[in-house]
Amino acid sequence: MALENGLPFPPPPPEMGAGFPPRPDHALELASRLSALETVIGIRVAQLDAWRDYTAALTDFLDFPDHTPPGPAAEAEMKPSDIPAANASELFGEEIADHMLERADKARVLKDKAAALRTVLTAYQLQKLEDAERTLDPRPGRFR
Repeated sequence: MALENGLPFPPPPPEMGAGFPPRPDHALELASRLSALETVIGIRVAQLDAWRDYTAALTDFLDFPDHTPPGPAAEAEMKPSDIPAANASELFGEEIADHMLERADKARVLKDKAAALRTVLTAYQLQKLEDAERTLDPRPGRFR
C-alpha cells in the first residue's frame, strides 16, 4: 500500500524539514530540571548563591562537547605557519590527556561547590535533594 510517490509513509510536514529532527538540548533540559528542583527542595534567598554556584558547576561539568569534529581543512588552504608547533611534537594520547585534565579541573570545582552547598542546606533539604537527584539524568538507572 503506497501513499504518495510510492513511499510507505507520507512525507514529513514542511516545518519539520527533510532531515532528522534536531537533537535535544541536554544542557537546557538539565537547567530546567535544576530550576524545578530549586523550587521542590525549597531554596531560600540566603541559600541562593551556593545553589547557583553548584548548579553552574554541575552544568559546566556535564557539558560534553559535540563529538563531531570539524572537517579537515584542505591541504591547499593550509600554510605551514597554520600548523601549531606544539601539535607537531604531541605524542599519541596527549590531546586526550589534556581533555581529561580539563575535566578533572571541572570536577574539582563541582566538588568544592557541592561541599559549600551542603553547609547551607538543612537536613530536610539535603534529603529531598537526594531523593530527587535521580530525575536529573534522563537515562534510567544512571545514579543508583
